[in-house]
Amino acid sequence: MTKRLAGKVALVTGGGRGMGRGIAEAFASEGANVIVNYVNNTAAAEAVVAKVESYGGQAIAVKANVGDENAVQAMIDAGVKKFGTIDILVNNAGMINQVPLHEMSIDTWDEMIRIHMRGMFLTSRFTIPHMLKQQSGRIINVSGTFGITGGAEFTHISAAKAGMIGFSRALAREVGKKGINVNVISPAITRTDLYDFVPADERDAIIATYPLGRPGEIEDIANTAVFLASKESSFFTGQTLCPNGGDFMV
Repeated sequence: MTKRLAGKVALVTGGGRGMGRGIAEAFASEGANVIVNYVNNTAAAEAVVAKVESYGGQAIAVKANVGDENAVQAMIDAGVKKFGTIDILVNNAGMINQVPLHEMSIDTWDEMIRIHMRGMFLTSRFTIPHMLKQQSGRIINVSGTFGITGGAEFTHISAAKAGMIGFSRALAREVGKKGINVNVISPAITRTDLYDFVPADERDAIIATYPLGRPGEIEDIANTAVFLASKESSFFTGQTLCPNGGDFMV
């Protein structure tokens, strides 16, 4: 049976841990070669490379802060040098912190926007020329619940995640006729290494309101990403898919 992503090349930002790692490994299980982006933990990124290779694919780990123009350009160049092109881009790199707006520093706001919005812009800006050359590509931007509902004391991440959705819709209109699909995944609370960031009592109270009564698992997000990266999603663009247990319904 042919694997759904056989021969495709995927770049996953923040691919060394959490959802990024899950997406990278799910892509590999479906036949993709993977560029694993990371910013700090080399050992974790190399572990993802080893996992990809265990599925029979090829992978490289590339250290780059996605908010740094030169680093992103070098990362894209390294991926294209290794594999010849990039077919799938997953903008997953992100950060989270919680602070009331009236106590938020300018630097805290700027860093949140830099990693999510500037990072998504830069990776897309330098990857799209390769997709245009082959008249095909998939861009998947990982937003989140707060990008739609907003979150108290998370105005900065809510703004960044909402911006990712608006960016994706505009870009989808821009490049759709050129063979490139652009979509968003907007998960709710998911059991990753950041699961304990929110105090357990607050987190569990939120999860209790979900109609399905459980948090997301990395597999829930990774399976959605595989769908959006595959031919099965060929008529989806500018869409926000919400693996969120019913947190909000659209």
